[in-house]
This record gives sequence, C-alpha cells and structure tokens, in this order.
Amino acid sequence: IRAAHVYPIVDAVRLGDLTGMFKGPYVRLRLPFQPATPDTIPPLAWESGLTPYSHQARAFARLVSSTYGQPRNPLPTLVTTGTGSGKTEAFLYPILDHVLRAKRQGINGVKALILYPMNALANDQAGRLAKLITSNNQLNTVRAGIYTGQEGPTRTMVSAEGLITDRYEMRDNPPDILLTNYKMLDQLLLRAEDQVIWQASAASLRYLVLDEFHTYDGAQGTDVAILLRRLGFTIKAFYPGQLSQADQARPLGQITPVATSATLGEDDPTQMLTFAETVFGEDFPNDAIITESRLSVEDWVGQAPSWRAQQGIGATWPNQVDVLATQIRSLGANPAIDILLNLIVDALFENIKDKTLLNDHHWVERLLKSHPLVRRLVDIANKPVSLDDLPARVREAGSEDGLVITGNERDWATVLNAVIAILGHIRAHVGREALSVEVHYWLREVSRVDRTADSAASFRWSDDGPASADDAPTAQVLHDLGIK
Repeated sequence: IRAAHVYPIVDAVRLGDLTGMFKGPYVRLRLPFQPATPDTIPPLAWESGLTPYSHQARAFARLVSSTYGQPRNPLPTLVTTGTGSGKTEAFLYPILDHVLRAKRQGINGVKALILYPMNALANDQAGRLAKLITSNNQLNTVRAGIYTGQEGPTRTMVSAEGLITDRYEMRDNPPDILLTNYKMLDQLLLRAEDQVIWQASAASLRYLVLDEFHTYDGAQGTDVAILLRRLGFTIKAFYPGQLSQADQARPLGQITPVATSATLGEDDPTQMLTFAETVFGEDFPNDAIITESRLSVEDWVGQAPSWRAQQGIGATWPNQVDVLATQIRSLGANPAIDILLNLIVDALFENIKDKTLLNDHHWVERLLKSHPLVRRLVDIANKPVSLDDLPARVREAGSEDGLVITGNERDWATVLNAVIAILGHIRAHVGREALSVEVHYWLREVSRVDRTADSAASFRWSDDGPASADDAPTAQVLHDLGIK
C-alpha cells in the first residue's frame, strides 16, 4: 500500500469528491522472473546456493571484480527491477565475492559502503546480511557493520543477532562492508576520530551502493551528490600512492557506483542514466541499466493445458455466475481459504476425481494456470488495473480463448476478487514460480489543498493544476469578481 501521511486538517467530506483523495484499489498480476541460464552466471568465490534470475546474473557480470581468475574493474550499474526481484542480492553477492578475494590477499579496510535512506531499511538489511554471513561457513571471515544514529546493543563482531555496531571497533578494525545513511556518512567524513576509517579504506573501498535511489531527488539529491564528492576527495587524499589519471579525474576515484530502485524501473532509461550521472558524477552507459526479466505468458503456462487434458480434467465456467457470487459472499469478509479454494476450483474445473490433490499447492498452481480465465486475467492485469474496471475488461477481452462470459459486473467483481485471492494464497505457498499478486491503494495527502476565498467553505486540489473558469465553485468566485 502506497500512502502519504493524512492529517485531519480538512474534513474529507467537505472536499466534495472523495475519489480525489482515495485512488484504487488497483491490482497487478506479475509473471515470475526469468531464471538465468548456467552459461550467463559468472562464478563466485563462494557457493551461495542461489539460482539467480536473468537480471541478477547480468548485474553479477557487471559487478564482479574477477572473472575466471582474472582481476577486472566492476562497472557502474543501475538496478531498476520490481519489488521482490532480488535487487539486494544483485549487488550484495558480487560484493561478498570481492570481499572474500580481497581478504585472501590480505587487504584490510572497508570494501563496500551501502547507503540507505532510512534507518528502518538499514536495520532490515543488516539483519538479512547478519543471517547470511552466520549461516554460511564460507562467509565466516566477512566482517560487516552498521553505523546509524540509533541506540542499541553494542556488538564487536557479526552474530546471528546483528552486525558490528561498536564504533571503537570499527575505527580500530574497519569492517569489510559498512551500512549507513547519508547523514551518518556526513558525520563520518567530518568527525576527526573517524578519519582512521577512511585512511584504512582509501585503497580498499571499491563499491558505493545507494539503495532506493529514487528518494535522492530535489534538494536531498543535491546534498547527497555533494556528499559523495566529499567522500571521493577524502579517499583520494588518503590514497597510499598514485591513482591512475583516469581514477584521479573521476569524482569517486576507483570506487564503483551502484544504485537500486523499483520505482525508477518504468521511467525513461535516458532520464535514469542522466539522473545517475548527475548524482554520482560518473558516466553510466546504456548497458548500465539492469531491468527485470520475466517469463512470457506462454513460457509460464507451458504445457499446463495439455497436462490438464491428460488428467481428464475440463476447464468450465458456470452459467449462473450470480449463484457462485452469492456463495462467495455467504462466506463473509474473511472466508476460510480452503473453503474458498474448493469453491473456485469446483466452478472452474470438472472431473477432478481426487480432491485431496487440492491440498498440494503446486498441483493447484499448475491447474489454475491452465484455465483460460487466469490467462485472460494475466493479460489484462499485467499493468495495474482498477478492481472496479476489471470485470468490464475481462468481459471485453473477447472469446478467442473459448470463455464466453455472461452475468452482471457486480457478481463478476465478487468472483474475480475470489480468484485473485486464491492466486495470492498459492503464491504464498508455492513461492516465486507462481504469479505474484500486488494490490495498491493510494491515499492523496491533504496538505496540497486550496480553500476558495469565499464565505462558503470549498476546496480544491492544488496539484490538479491552475484553477479554471470551468471549476466549481471556482467558476462562481471568478464570476463574482468579474473575471472571465
């Protein structure tokens, strides 16, 4: 749910149009991500156990510091893939690979600096990293720390409870990976006692990651851009020896910039590149953008329809949609999911002889994607669509799939909501090979509300653009003032 803070400044009813404040709900059905082929996955210095997506493998290929034993410079990378696409793994696994190689060569100091816009994100990722390090014996030499302004337990080593937090320990023995936010990075660059961290890391720091990159816009983006240049100046000042002419000319020296964002993924690639170049001061070529790769509908459905036919199971649809909708409504607002699943499967299929198979979520997932209605839903809702509009869209999709839809839209809305709920339930149990179900409800913040200068209280949304003579009650005010 994407929402702004809503303050009780103005009674929503007095705004006249409630749909101006609330938008949605919208639903989107996302196909699974495309897995990488073995020949596209660069070898890592540790067995991660991860079968990467295609877009993760492309990020690995840009960010690893060694391929087949040959050192190389990581490349600037902008990962703009959707929620749940493994953006963190896309940069973290190559970083861990680099850390292990560097430690074998006796290289100390911070090797990767990861910035998060909020402490909540930093803490969440710190927990994930601590779990990853402590659960994999190959990573037990990796030291990672988190440096925020929050108070909490003091740790001098990585444990299942979290990363290193002791600031004296980080000064005496800088961690390989340091998680922080841009405000704390500012203090780390200013505070005299923290200069030992940069002195020890001037030659080792190779990665700078900005997570949630889209948040660094406007004045905050300017602040961060200047902050990163200060980081580059500091690292260059402490660098032991002579940087190459090319690295000396780059604002970040030998550091490779990396950014991740789900929100930027649907924007114009040219704008994304320009934005990244402005913030980092680094050239981002066209191939620096890593976008998500998903299966096609055909690949996802695969042989499911023929498999279903071999089982002797038919895909049907009841003529009395109103009866099915009534049955669904009778289950209440929070129906037992197994009862709802049985009801939907009975309505969509015939000749299922062994009903115990409905307890197998993988079997049900394969069965559902064999149905033309689910295929139609995926085709329509691959981009967000209002739930209010979905029944009409499904009805208008035609009958090429052999599914002729009759019945009123209210009943269809009930049925489609139930089908989508079942798909979400299946996803929760089957995992990433199933459809992902996203539901969005937007709340418009009421801080951008204008009050009409009139004795009668009336309001309009200021971000709807300039007032026009067609607006009511604006039109009446303009008329009273003699303005056309």
